[in-house]
Amino acid sequence: MSEIQQGIERELKGLSVSKGIAHGEAFVMFRRELETPVYEIRDSDKPAERERFQNAILKTRADIQQIKAELAESIGESESSIFDAHLLVLEDVAIMQETLATFEKEHFNIEYCYQTVINKFIEAFEKIDDAFIRERIGDLKDVSRRVIANMLGIETSKIGALSDPLILVSSDFAPSDFALVDKSKILAIVTEKGSQTSHTAILSRSLGIPCIVGVSGVENSISSGEFLLVDGYNGQVVVNPSQETLRHYTEVESIHREIQKVFDTSLPYPSTTPDGLDFKIELNISSAADIPAGSMNYCDGVGLLRTENFFLDTGSFPDEQAQFEVYKDAVLAACGKPVTIRTLDLGGDKTLNLMKEVSKEENPFMGYRAIRFCLDHKDIFLTQLKAILRASAFGTVKILLPMICSIREVERSRLLIEQAKDELAAANIAFDKHIQVGAMIEVPSAAITADVICDVCDFISIGTNDLIQYILAVDRVNDMVAYLYEPTHPAVIRTLDMVVSAAKKAGIPVCVCGELAADPIFAPLLLGMGVSEFSMSPTAVSEIKFLLRKTPSDKAKGLRNEVLSLKRARHIISRLRSYHYEAMQPYIK
Repeated sequence: MSEIQQGIERELKGLSVSKGIAHGEAFVMFRRELETPVYEIRDSDKPAERERFQNAILKTRADIQQIKAELAESIGESESSIFDAHLLVLEDVAIMQETLATFEKEHFNIEYCYQTVINKFIEAFEKIDDAFIRERIGDLKDVSRRVIANMLGIETSKIGALSDPLILVSSDFAPSDFALVDKSKILAIVTEKGSQTSHTAILSRSLGIPCIVGVSGVENSISSGEFLLVDGYNGQVVVNPSQETLRHYTEVESIHREIQKVFDTSLPYPSTTPDGLDFKIELNISSAADIPAGSMNYCDGVGLLRTENFFLDTGSFPDEQAQFEVYKDAVLAACGKPVTIRTLDLGGDKTLNLMKEVSKEENPFMGYRAIRFCLDHKDIFLTQLKAILRASAFGTVKILLPMICSIREVERSRLLIEQAKDELAAANIAFDKHIQVGAMIEVPSAAITADVICDVCDFISIGTNDLIQYILAVDRVNDMVAYLYEPTHPAVIRTLDMVVSAAKKAGIPVCVCGELAADPIFAPLLLGMGVSEFSMSPTAVSEIKFLLRKTPSDKAKGLRNEVLSLKRARHIISRLRSYHYEAMQPYIK
């Protein structure tokens, strides 16, 4: 190990998806793709070939269910449920039908036909620039690899016997890989692919394993046996760290642990400021699997359940029953706390092949998406609304309408909600007759007319990510203009304040479910404006709850007044940072 550490120290950069610091030897997992054979099949052998395909599907289903059971025992039922997505991919009707159709047409062996179909789906998905879709590509590859291995009679074995704790390095780390290694021997995970919402990220956070994704060319940059230091706070990987670097990070790790302990002290207590102002801390999720075990003991509900991910996951428009089961699971997982379900937000870069009738748009983010698509496809919209309403019989549910531009869109949506209620009532199906309906404020027209929209809503939710981009006309993922993305731009601050003021005047609550809600720099400002609900990823909860519990409402209002008087983005961010530093000094030293 000493020889390894004598190597040249170098740094690699990626995206941190699970916090923590780890150091140890690297184990580079090279994923060797299976070579799928190709040969012709005689007509007389076709029945046996189809049977071989069905047997492989059955064997793969059993394998996935076993992996799910193992993970449920080790890390919890909710986290292991991500393998439900693998089962959906495995049993996808479109994939199976196209495989059999290709088999009948081409007369090649069934695994070759299956691989051909899978490759077509992957190629289509790769054209869509969306983090969630990229994760579905990973699911496709992982499941198809298992199916083909079972057709070829190749047994999946454990990844080496990891006798010592190691840092796993790979171009990609599939969810099922967690079942191939001893979790206690994983110090950290470093991959080239992945995202904040990837299965790898979810499982890493659940296991408390530091994880960095998006490290370019990682398999060529790191060799097995090299000593690594993984900084899961800043997304850095240090290869061959010096003794000085190790000492520095030992101190950093100790500091972060102590800070986290301080933040965690707030969790058992109510969401209330020192002077008695109530607020709510809620979760942004895509399914029940995203709700950490026990989190409803210290969270106030689910502020955003994204439904489009289920549509994208299945690759189709799921029927009412399928949607109902997903929504009901989330409501039950919330343990009686409110769940805000956002209706279908397809469009932009989230289209797949679900919207085939839509020609390629020059500017899809400002085109045919979200509520616009739903109001044009009332059958699809009604199906979803009925599924949501049915779920409301199992707990408190609120309906959130995305990308609202005018009061007319809310009114038309409410008419369809009433129609859905009537159809359920006629069928004697239970639902909450008084379910609340709200609008997403994420485009300038909705923000400017927020007072009008609030008149027909029971609540509103501000999607800051889109709103900021639309206000500033800046795509934050476009490197050429990313520097212009300024959440502290006076136009953004004034718009947020205007929207919150409109909601307060209308006497309805306002939630922020974009990234600003989870930003400790912004949270006190939003509280001072009058935001009553903050919805965020589970990892941000303890810090934001702690901070707001230590923020007197009068000081937050004073910060709001001061910030609104400032004319430059840099002055606003400077003031917010100084306020945060001053507020935390008594508790974090």
